[in-house]
Amino acid sequence: MRFNWVVFSAFFLMACDTAKNKSIEIIPTTGEFTQQEEAVYEKRYTELVKAFSSGKDTTTYDTEILFGQNLIESPLPRGESENLSSDAISDLINYVKDKNSHSFMIVENGRLVAENYFGEVNRDSLMNAKSLAKPLGVIAIGRAIKLGFIEGLDQPVSDFIIEWKGTDKETIKIRHLLDMRSGLLPQGFAQGSDNVLNRAYLHPRHEEVIIHEYPLVSQPGIRYDYSNANSELVAVIIKRATSMAYADWVANEVLAPLGSRGGKIWMNREGGTAHSGCCVGLPSETYLKLGMLILQKGVWGEEEVLSPEFVDEMVTATPHNIYAGMGVYLGKNYIKERGASNPDGKSGFSGTLHSEPYIDKDIALFDGNGNQVVYIMPSRDIVIMRLGARPKNVEPWDNSYIPNLVSRFLDAP
Repeated sequence: MRFNWVVFSAFFLMACDTAKNKSIEIIPTTGEFTQQEEAVYEKRYTELVKAFSSGKDTTTYDTEILFGQNLIESPLPRGESENLSSDAISDLINYVKDKNSHSFMIVENGRLVAENYFGEVNRDSLMNAKSLAKPLGVIAIGRAIKLGFIEGLDQPVSDFIIEWKGTDKETIKIRHLLDMRSGLLPQGFAQGSDNVLNRAYLHPRHEEVIIHEYPLVSQPGIRYDYSNANSELVAVIIKRATSMAYADWVANEVLAPLGSRGGKIWMNREGGTAHSGCCVGLPSETYLKLGMLILQKGVWGEEEVLSPEFVDEMVTATPHNIYAGMGVYLGKNYIKERGASNPDGKSGFSGTLHSEPYIDKDIALFDGNGNQVVYIMPSRDIVIMRLGARPKNVEPWDNSYIPNLVSRFLDAP
């Protein structure tokens, strides 16, 4: 594909019009890759296959940067629980400690009442919580809406990814990316280096792969299909909407208001685009604070970081998946094996055991690969977090066990 300066000029004019006189520069991507970039991709793919076959961690990356290193942390206040007994907290800790857990925390009424680390992990460790990067991306978009860089959830994505103007992807809205109803190819088993799922994950220009190569398989807004590509486009939209790199936006507009330290993030190449769909490394307490932000309807201290209306949208299901909102899963409806891509209850991607319905129907949760979960319990003013790897050689992780144990204890006479 040759770069066409006439097309570029047309795209740039559309970008200026879309920006509505804001200082936004949108430079369209070309979808043209060099032999060196393709060689980098092939090397990454080969290493990933080797990691899978040997059972090693697949979340290492050859281009990872630190970000937000100048942020000043404001730790959560610590204290004893007013409502949970030491025995109840011990029961919860005993449940997680032999299940490959790295950290476990409980916040009650804004205070950290349980803080546990396992193995070599400590409060300063940067935790790669995998798909917990997705609710972080949703919050980043919500912040951009709050500050006026994005008009709202119903703004067309093509206002920012102008390469989609005049294509069948033109009707995809911001909300469709966040609630997984974009119509883009769903996640699934990907074999071969030519598979677009692998290219969208590992290519040094993965954002261009998604923009130019990733297929639309259904009409936007009519069905739920879990896809990392949806979340990966968040970094592109943030950069084009705010003129700020995704990592800098997260640091300055999400972590800083919460009094959280910075971390590390995958970059597809040096000086390139960050991955926003997976694998941001942050201290454990930061993931807990993100859950608290949702519990508190977007307010942190005296600042409204997100609008309450946006938070309400996050925790509202669509007709196409009654178990999920935007970046969160919901506890109102029961399904024994709830997976990321099986809203109909059939066997699917990343199925997670729920041995019984949630007692508290207002529960919302961040839920990532490896049973890394943040339970948000509004009616109890409690947030509970477990980070770690998928349990091995023990009974399966039960997503309903921890919140239901808490609910039963608090409801006991």
